[in-house]
Amino acid sequence: MAKSIYSLVLDDEVIALVDRMAYSEGVSRSALINRVLAEKLGFSTHEMRSRDIFRRMEEMLEDSLMPMLGESGDSTMKLRSAVSYKYNPTVKYTVALSREGGGIGELRAQVRSRSDGFTLILLQFFRLWAKLEEAYIGRTDITFEPGRLTRKLVPHRKSDGKLTGSADGEAIAAYINALDGAMKAFFAKLSDPETASAAAESFMAAYVKNNEILM
Repeated sequence: MAKSIYSLVLDDEVIALVDRMAYSEGVSRSALINRVLAEKLGFSTHEMRSRDIFRRMEEMLEDSLMPMLGESGDSTMKLRSAVSYKYNPTVKYTVALSREGGGIGELRAQVRSRSDGFTLILLQFFRLWAKLEEAYIGRTDITFEPGRLTRKLVPHRKSDGKLTGSADGEAIAAYINALDGAMKAFFAKLSDPETASAAAESFMAAYVKNNEILM
C-alpha cells in the first residue's frame, strides 16, 4: 500500500493531543493519524491487520512462547523460547508481515551461541526440518545457516494447495508451535539420534494432520 506526503491544516490543540496519544502508544504522529482516519472511514490498514494477526498469535502461543515486549513493531512480532541444552539457549522468533501478498511475510528463528557443538546440532535440526517440510508439505521457501533459519510464510489450503490470499494469526501460530515443539523434542532426545529425528517428525505430522491452512 503506497504512502505519500500530504499537507493538512489542523488546530494546534488537536496536534498537541495527537502527539500526546502517539507518545503514549509508542507510534509516530503520522501513524496515529493514519490509523484514526482509517478506523473512522471503516478501512483496515496493513498495520491494523498486522495487529489483529499478532493479537491472535499471542493468544495461541501464550503457553509455549513469550512475546518480547518492546521489540515488536507494526509489522513485526518477536517471541522467545528456550531449548533444553546445558545452559538453555534462547531461541528468538521474528514474524515479519509484508505489505504485499495479502499479509504474507516470513519467519526467522535465530539462536546466538558461542558453543560450536550446540550450533552444529542446531544446524542438523534445521536440515531435518527442511527435509520434513518437503516430505509433508512439499517444496517450501526455507533457508538456513548456522544459528539461523528463515522461512517464507505462504498460507495455503491443504486440500488443494491454493493460496488463501491473507495471513492468519492462528495458522502462523500453529506453524511456529510445530517448529518450536519439534526443536525442543529433538534436543530432548539427543542421546539417540533416531529417536530425536522421530520426535521432531511427530510434530510435523501432527501439524499437517490438524491444520487445514498450512504455511
